Amino acid sequence: MRAPHQLPPFPIKLAAVASELRLGVRVLARAAGVSKTSVASILRHNAWPKRGDRKAIEAAFLEACYTAGATPAQLRDLFRPQARFDASAKGKAAKARAKAASHSPTHHHSEQENDDMLLPKQSLSQDARKAFGLFINPFDGEVEAADQMFQNPDFRYCREACWQAAAHGRFVAIVGESGAGKTTLLGDLEDRIEQEHKQVVLIRPSVLGMEDNDKAGKTLKATGIMDAIIFTLDPTARPRLTMEAKTRQLQAMLEASAKAGNAHLLVIEEAHCLPVNTLKHLKRLHELRMGRRPLLGILLMGQPEIRKKLNPNRQDLREVVQRCEVVELLPLDSDLKGYITTRLARANKRPEELMDDQAIDAVRHRLTVQTQSRPGDRQAPLVSQVYPLAVNNFMTRVLNSAAELGVPRVTRDVVLAV
Repeated sequence: MRAPHQLPPFPIKLAAVASELRLGVRVLARAAGVSKTSVASILRHNAWPKRGDRKAIEAAFLEACYTAGATPAQLRDLFRPQARFDASAKGKAAKARAKAASHSPTHHHSEQENDDMLLPKQSLSQDARKAFGLFINPFDGEVEAADQMFQNPDFRYCREACWQAAAHGRFVAIVGESGAGKTTLLGDLEDRIEQEHKQVVLIRPSVLGMEDNDKAGKTLKATGIMDAIIFTLDPTARPRLTMEAKTRQLQAMLEASAKAGNAHLLVIEEAHCLPVNTLKHLKRLHELRMGRRPLLGILLMGQPEIRKKLNPNRQDLREVVQRCEVVELLPLDSDLKGYITTRLARANKRPEELMDDQAIDAVRHRLTVQTQSRPGDRQAPLVSQVYPLAVNNFMTRVLNSAAELGVPRVTRDVVLAV
């Protein structure tokens, strides 16, 4: 007899996923090497065979679902029991979710996508350090030297665009998701300026609390940017009060600094929070000249929202769009193995010592999320989240899981089960 405090087992998620993928009991039984009765008991009652290796059966089910085209959202928590609801409760819950989604500004993203985008900070467990011989976590920490920085063609293009803004006064916007490498790119620019002994004055206005409207925070206005330029060039200077006087003061200080051999670069981080009016004023600051020589380069670093503001179809920002070069930090995708190799080199390890190529492909698959379909779409679009920070956190989690399972190397099944 069941103890009074124990609840009856609930069907596992695999039952619903197998139905969606049209995987019958016969197919799953053949894949796992068990009877159809055993598979039916697993799907309907979460009752696993007493004989046999449960982990091997789970791995076989995972493989079958993956081969049938299961999405990362479907593969996640595949064997977790699902709560039962009566029909009325289920209907109310569905209506509540639909209503909440319709009022959300990001309702077109799936819940799974948001989970992967906001993957929490991971720490390498002691068991994982011992199992894989890692004295440090190679997927933790910022890039501290040039040889630690992974550079593919896309990253090198962004790197050169930043250099053009610094050395030749260009107007450039670097766009990338959170964790795509914008901070690393900026640190590399500062290091390159120092290594090449280039006389570039970096001007970085404070963006603490900056938002694109005064209701959510504090907007960064043109006067604040001008004050930052003046204080950077001369910390003891007193900015003029009127815009006319401040503009003349700024022009004179930039010209004096340029005659001394300096170039100037205005760097604005979190640029996706810039209001439209400030973007217009940046274009006018960029037009400051001493003869034919530009006095101020501008480098914007922001998340994809800034690309929407710099849409070529926007008439109110056409003068900015025509002058600002937008460069995007793309996902690693096909360069994922090279990135993992570079990170592991910090711990004197090679990828083949910890994982196989199929595991790396599985990491790429796991970090490619599927959004919800929009009206008119035949298939929901896939969005790659294979960015450095997401890879670092996910790889740490994978190593921890492999150590818990006691496997000597990370395999595809281990990755898909995370």
